[in-house]
Amino acid sequence: MSSSNYFPIKPRGVVALCLAMLLTVAGPVKSEEAMALTNGTIGYVFTDLFWSIYQTPGAEECPDGFNDGPREQFTALFPHHESLTVEQTQLWQEVQTWHPNTEPDGFAFHSVEGDLSWGLNLDGKVSDEDFTHPEGTAGIDNQIYRAVGCIIGFRGPDGVEYIFQDKAIFDSIYNRLMIEITGIDDLENDTRVTVNLYRGSDRLLTDATGSTAVAGGTQRIDRRWGQSLVRQMQGRIVDSVLTTEPIEDLIIPWQNLGVPSIQLIRDARFQLDLSTTSAHGLLAGFADVDTWYYQLIRNDSTHHLSNGQISGISLYKALRLFADAYPDPESGDNTAISTALDVKMTQVFIVEPE
Repeated sequence: MSSSNYFPIKPRGVVALCLAMLLTVAGPVKSEEAMALTNGTIGYVFTDLFWSIYQTPGAEECPDGFNDGPREQFTALFPHHESLTVEQTQLWQEVQTWHPNTEPDGFAFHSVEGDLSWGLNLDGKVSDEDFTHPEGTAGIDNQIYRAVGCIIGFRGPDGVEYIFQDKAIFDSIYNRLMIEITGIDDLENDTRVTVNLYRGSDRLLTDATGSTAVAGGTQRIDRRWGQSLVRQMQGRIVDSVLTTEPIEDLIIPWQNLGVPSIQLIRDARFQLDLSTTSAHGLLAGFADVDTWYYQLIRNDSTHHLSNGQISGISLYKALRLFADAYPDPESGDNTAISTALDVKMTQVFIVEPE
């Protein structure tokens, strides 16, 4: 007897019949948007977060080249270091790194000289210090870019800071920042929505390679260690772009190379392109200078900074020079510096812990 007598329905037909039976039991398949949006709510988890650095192929924004790092500065400062003590050389540099000041260090610092930058207009004004967005918007405030744009370690795709910060966000639960948008009537246009920021407590859902986050995972809110990080913003959605109103401060858990720390962003706000599976765009505001600097040197140490030609001593002076907000009431010196961060997120279902 031929095999066809045993299988009157061809294998392909069997698969189709099984699928039809499953659909009959389960009911109609929900749309992608219906699955992602639950009671007018959608959540996203951060997968990438780093300072917005506008780069041209020939680095025209750095006409004088890139800055020297600790090794190059050490060689220039101590050409005959063999005859000197460790206290007079390495430890002297470490003291300058951990107790920085604004006095000249004798080295030329190469800041960005181009007119273009990614970012947002944070103060609603246009001044000579501002950049222009590559798409033509004037008044872009991003002075951190002016300070770090000509330092190799902050430039993608090979800069040591660029590589390891994104890796830390992907790998470390400590950095698990996420947002939940509620009150959504329409993911394309909505005049008012609420954005809640939480810290998550679970690993990311990834594809089979383990290197790419995929939508649809679940993240529990960290109510124990992350409660102080909870923030709420108001915003609107226009043509699937979410724009939020600034809040007083945002604390970002920021761990790199295994050292936990934070970033403090004042007047923080988002501008994000939304879809049912992902979100990407900008997080902008004014970074507290001292918090920004000490996060860098705590996480990296002089050894790791050297790999990216990052002189903490020179960089601190530049940060203070370009700081443009929140003047100290006594000295009048600005304590915060405008910035923008590139953000990528993937959709998740955010739940309360058990």
